[in-house]
Amino acid sequence: MNNKTYFFTLKAWQFNLTYALFILLAFNYPFLRRLYEINNSLFMTITGFITVLGLLQLILSLLFATPRLAKIIGIPLILIGSIVFYFMSAYNILIDKVMLLNVIRTDIYEAGDLFRPMLLLFFLLLGILPSYLIYKTRILPGNFRSRLYPALPPLLLSALIIAPNFATFKDILRNHKELRYSLIPSNYIGSVIGVGKMYDELIRPFTDIGLDAKAHPYWNNTKKNLFVFVVGETARAANFSLGGYSRDTAAPLRPYLSEIIYYPEFYACGTSTAVSVPCMFSKDGRKDFQPGSELNTANLIDIFSKVGYHGLWRDNNTSCQDNCNRIELEVPCTRKSCLDDVLLTGLEQKIRHINQDTFLILHQRGSHGPDYTGRYPADWQAPYLPACGSADLKSCPPQELINAYDNSVYYGNIFLQKTIDILKSLADEYNTVLVYASDHGESLGEDGLFLHSMPYDTAPDVQKHIPALIWIASQTARDFGLDMQCLRRHAQQYHSHDNLFHSFLGLAGISVSEYNSSLDIFAPCRK
Repeated sequence: MNNKTYFFTLKAWQFNLTYALFILLAFNYPFLRRLYEINNSLFMTITGFITVLGLLQLILSLLFATPRLAKIIGIPLILIGSIVFYFMSAYNILIDKVMLLNVIRTDIYEAGDLFRPMLLLFFLLLGILPSYLIYKTRILPGNFRSRLYPALPPLLLSALIIAPNFATFKDILRNHKELRYSLIPSNYIGSVIGVGKMYDELIRPFTDIGLDAKAHPYWNNTKKNLFVFVVGETARAANFSLGGYSRDTAAPLRPYLSEIIYYPEFYACGTSTAVSVPCMFSKDGRKDFQPGSELNTANLIDIFSKVGYHGLWRDNNTSCQDNCNRIELEVPCTRKSCLDDVLLTGLEQKIRHINQDTFLILHQRGSHGPDYTGRYPADWQAPYLPACGSADLKSCPPQELINAYDNSVYYGNIFLQKTIDILKSLADEYNTVLVYASDHGESLGEDGLFLHSMPYDTAPDVQKHIPALIWIASQTARDFGLDMQCLRRHAQQYHSHDNLFHSFLGLAGISVSEYNSSLDIFAPCRK
């Protein structure tokens, strides 16, 4: 090709150095900012910059073995990096395998809420433009030694700085995993590898559980059971008035407070739907649960099916996360986006038609952001105004953002009230119990964070501390021998998603080897 068709001509080592500098300066402000905030030290930040620059050049000298490879590998990394950088900057999020798993399992409508005009600008300026310049650059071939040498000075310099302060740097790397998850492109490359390992579960044999499950009815009537589990979405305990929040966001539940037990210290298994929802139904608690294991492992719903319950999952979210693969699934929303009310359409008639013990899961869209105003009707008289209607959360005044979120929580409680109304209408035939727990919480700008899915160990409390409640019809409580005052006292203790698996089994009187009575919230209060 004629030299005149190129804008630039660079030796291989010059191209690698330029590429590494661009990656660091264009995409890694979040990494450098976090590094600075750890010790408030410009010296440490500069040291980190030099170290990463040397490591990047070292890696590029291996990957970019030929000019053709430099473009084939380098351009996609730039394009993806621009998108990743946008989301990290817009919502102050970190990128790990759980975040990527959440992206994979979302739907196009939920993803559409996140795609804003600013993303296109980032993609054009930091993705398309530099990629075009790379394409129009002539890279002169160089052997490995010539590509490697320029990486040595920064690596030697950083080694001289780090060596006498090794203990300090070691503690930083061990105690601040957020650095690893904010460094582009290693964060998203590592995430892809991590998710790939998780999906190894697909080729493993199916693991069944509950093989010895037996139902032992202990209640004082002959009615069928209807256990309803409302899986909430993105509700955080900090904005739930039953837990002490100043705004009465749970006002719709007032008529049923005598039959409701609220759990003020309830914590999620994860900070994303892709982890928390499968973990809710798993026999393994948070410490033992492996994301991806739901693909080939039976769960709580399977045990209920084994003892004769009809399992029904109604979804208004991004699927059942592989928890409903062996039961009936209904997705009543047939358009871009529906309010959670769609989950209740024809529900009473459906239950009466099933006419047997039923385990019903209602998976809400709840308070999922960033479009909080899209979670309640546009013509509804929202209690908290003005409300932020933009998905660009940083552009909203903080109080308007909170107003929009609180409205979504309030409307979510209207949904719970409507569900309880339906259960009361079925009380002539069924013992009715409703359990509600959100999958995870949400950040609303605290410490510059928005949305959720932060790595669990570094996530703020608002992404893990969630609302949870139980509604038990008075007659059902009496027939089941449940002491409501005892439940209220025990509700003040620490609880988590770990309790759900065992509590549902205990509630249904299912004996099975996987059951642990110490995690059954009903066990201490069952007469």
